[in-house]
Amino acid sequence: MTSFLLAASALTAAVLAIMLLPLLRAGRAGRGIDRAAVNARLLADELAALERERPALDGAEYQSARDEISRRLLDDAAPVTQRMRSGSAAPTLVALALTVPICGALLYVLMGTPGALGGGAAAASAAAQAGAPTTQRQVRKMVDALAAKLAAHPDDASGWAMLGRSYGVLGEFDKAAAAYSRIGAPLQHNAAWLAEYADALAMTANGSPLGRPEQLARQALAIDPNNLLALMLAGYAAAQHGDDHGALPLLEHAQREVTPGSEDAAFLANVLAQVRRRMGLATAADATAAPTTDSANGLASPAASPAAAMPLVHVRVAVAPALRAAAAGRTLFVIVRVPGQRMPVAALRRTGVELPVQLSLSNADSMDPSHPLSGVSRMQVEARLSVSGDAMPASGDLLGTGEVARGGSVAITIDHRRP
Repeated sequence: MTSFLLAASALTAAVLAIMLLPLLRAGRAGRGIDRAAVNARLLADELAALERERPALDGAEYQSARDEISRRLLDDAAPVTQRMRSGSAAPTLVALALTVPICGALLYVLMGTPGALGGGAAAASAAAQAGAPTTQRQVRKMVDALAAKLAAHPDDASGWAMLGRSYGVLGEFDKAAAAYSRIGAPLQHNAAWLAEYADALAMTANGSPLGRPEQLARQALAIDPNNLLALMLAGYAAAQHGDDHGALPLLEHAQREVTPGSEDAAFLANVLAQVRRRMGLATAADATAAPTTDSANGLASPAASPAAAMPLVHVRVAVAPALRAAAAGRTLFVIVRVPGQRMPVAALRRTGVELPVQLSLSNADSMDPSHPLSGVSRMQVEARLSVSGDAMPASGDLLGTGEVARGGSVAITIDHRRP
């Protein structure tokens, strides 16, 4: 605090010196000029000029002019000596000397950080307040305020990207995708925005990267070949197409970029293991990372054991009356995710079932043994009747969703159709 005050005082003194020195010089220059002496010299000059013009003047004119000069000369010869001043600088000097420091202090109070002068305790308190957890309501309020601001200023590309990212954090992926779509031309030159847009679209498609998400991901990779999110989406999409030779380099590149031990790392290890196995390139590490694959349904599931078979969630699936005719003969998929995340934690497939049906999921249905279903406390469950019979979502699939805690039961009604 002492060093700050010393520096502020030095700067104030420098400003005052620059402003006051000209006034002080002007004040000193104005002192000691005798007004009577100056006027006497001027009047003497006028009298000499009058004498030179006397031949051209008649007696009355000459006498009248001489009397006027004499009267003015007598007036200025009064005993009191007056000094010329252009106006005293003292009030101005005092006003500036007081105003500059006061205004500076007020500006600092209004626009600076006065609390920082209190030392470490005050700074720590401010930091603690800044790092305090934000409630969901506060986040929602800030997101709504940003959306309102962008409605008034729709040309703010960075603002739309921030809004899309915010909606993604809230799990509102349809709104996130809509926000990214408003970015406009700058979107085509920003790899991060393209990848985030692709991810939001994939999440609105129940985690499927096929179609528009894959296209955006590949656009992002053309700009930044190291963008992790784009690598994962493009690699996963290629694997879903069955293009293992195209998927492998993308997934291996992503694995080099991903944080070890993260959820994304586990997902990549699982997909890579399945791709390598299909290509005949499986390693010992792949055998550890990836579960065995049920060739009948294309979904990964770990080897069964008594503990793995213990039910962790019970799901009753029914279909709305308006969709019963369309539901006939379709394949049922039940998929469990962590709310707000795109990748499934567990899944099962059933063919030839009559709805309604009661099903249970356990660790045996987990997609990744390193992230079993038993590790999820809150679950988002999707029931989907596939039009194609494949695990990947497609247009025309019939859907229903619900949420449940681990160990609980949820009733899901399939009541809408995928566009």
